[in-house]
Amino acid sequence: MVKIIQNERVLKLREKSKSSNTQKKYEGDWLKFIEYCKKQYNCHPVDVDDLNSAYALTSNYLDWLHQDSDALKYKGKTNKKNTTNLNNNPYSKSPYKASTIQRILASISYKYRLSGYQFDRRNPEIFETISAIVRNDKNKNNGQAREILKEDLVKIINNISNEKDNLQGIRDKALILLGFYSFCRRSEIILMNFEDLSFSKSSIEINIRYSKTDQTGLGRVISIPKTGDLCCPVTALNKWLEISNIKSGRLFYKINKSKKIEKTTLNKKDFSKVSLTDSHFVLILKKRAKNAGITNCEMISGHSLRIGAITQARINGVPVHEIMAQSGHKTTQMIDRYTKLSNIKETSAAKKI
Repeated sequence: MVKIIQNERVLKLREKSKSSNTQKKYEGDWLKFIEYCKKQYNCHPVDVDDLNSAYALTSNYLDWLHQDSDALKYKGKTNKKNTTNLNNNPYSKSPYKASTIQRILASISYKYRLSGYQFDRRNPEIFETISAIVRNDKNKNNGQAREILKEDLVKIINNISNEKDNLQGIRDKALILLGFYSFCRRSEIILMNFEDLSFSKSSIEINIRYSKTDQTGLGRVISIPKTGDLCCPVTALNKWLEISNIKSGRLFYKINKSKKIEKTTLNKKDFSKVSLTDSHFVLILKKRAKNAGITNCEMISGHSLRIGAITQARINGVPVHEIMAQSGHKTTQMIDRYTKLSNIKETSAAKKI
């Protein structure tokens, strides 16, 4: 018998099967797991004696994230090189949600497999732990994000100053309106490039190259319409592109305290703007919602615009297949899951018979 193992180049190639944003998330989650293991057990995750020890270590970590107040220090923190932490996060007092812990488990499982472990997150020890966390979240009624419906969107946009030199306001309007009308995940919005846009008189078409459920990059094209009102996403995006002079690369960037587009040195010859991260996206949305007097801001997440747009579309009678084409969902079951139960009475078929 001859045992063959994959070489280093193949392992790196396997990592590239995931989108760049997924790779970053996995790497960040793994580095935090390493820190936890070193502090709690004085070891590296891959130094455990066997697979059962890896399962036990992972289960303990998931439980720690879910219930230990010390885990909150990981929120807004990154262990990745050349990446800044989100300091003074005003929303870090809330515990990790079950959905976030499930994503962290996916990261750990993937990294363990790359390290040669036949790690299976459906293993009873892991499965029962994550199931208990999910059930506990549902019992607390904090499993799903608070939706932002059209009436909430109008309040948020109307509360943002229209001053011409208010760069943050101009950016945030474009970001929030694009997030709502695109039905996109926050990661898809953050990764949008100028090169992905096609302009016409009545709309902007956007090529979504990668997404959570499309890691191979088949892509989809969505249309953002002109609405002709104060919440027009096309007008807001065009205004941001004009004032920021964006002609290539990412659409949304950080703005420093001097109200200038922030830059960071990559090397002596190359200067590149610092694009927003998923965490920045959530903080901006929560801040703008709170300023507008929106209730339950602590329940707002990166999914709030997407959930709200899907729910609003169903309330307005938009066919499910049209919603799926815009949102990128593969099944009608996921659309049902995203539609907030508090508004499902508005979409009931019984009202139409």
